[in-house]
Amino acid sequence: MRISSYNPQDRYRQRSSERMTGFLVVFCVLGLAFGMGFWLGNQNAGQQERMLKKRVEKLLNEQEAMQDSVTELRVEAQTALSRYDQLQETYKEVLPEGPMQELVALVKQQLDEGRSAERLTFLIRSARPPRNCSEPETKRFVVVTPAYDGPGSQISIAEGALIVKASGGSAIDAQGRPEAWYDPSKKIKVEFLGNEGTKKVKTGNMPLRHSIIVDNREYRLTVAEGARSFAKVTFDSCDYP
Repeated sequence: MRISSYNPQDRYRQRSSERMTGFLVVFCVLGLAFGMGFWLGNQNAGQQERMLKKRVEKLLNEQEAMQDSVTELRVEAQTALSRYDQLQETYKEVLPEGPMQELVALVKQQLDEGRSAERLTFLIRSARPPRNCSEPETKRFVVVTPAYDGPGSQISIAEGALIVKASGGSAIDAQGRPEAWYDPSKKIKVEFLGNEGTKKVKTGNMPLRHSIIVDNREYRLTVAEGARSFAKVTFDSCDYP
């Protein structure tokens, strides 16, 4: 009869050894995976850090370039302001404000209308203070309106050598109806008629000023509001030229 050498303790020890081996294998795999992950993470972090450093360096360079541009723009702005101030001064010297500006504009208008530059130069050079002037006089006349049915009204100056007359808009009553007399707050049209057939028309609000040459005398006239229906003309005359 043969006796078996099988020992249950050996089987238990073998199973225990296999489980321990399995645990070790799993532990080694997990450790290897953790180490690999840590290494990859470290590599990725290093790469990210290098990229961030490059980005920061690029941004710093861009910031420095922008600061240089801002500095240049400020310098250019200051230069432009300085040039603008110089142009303003030059403009004021060439075309100052006040009467000089009005005279320059008047000369330009005369030239644009075909006046001779030589004639304008002669007149400007021959200009001098008024001489042998008469005492101011005042005359009045009725201003013609659309609602006025009477005869035309006018005044004569310089023994009839100059005629002045005017027309204007009618005044309005409380019911909105036009009156026979003119409204002095509205523009009027004044006609200056010379004995040689010359005619000058001026339109605007009173007072209106005008000067005209008649028989070597310069007549200076001001048309202003008078009593109701009337305009008054104040004038004097001086030698010309």
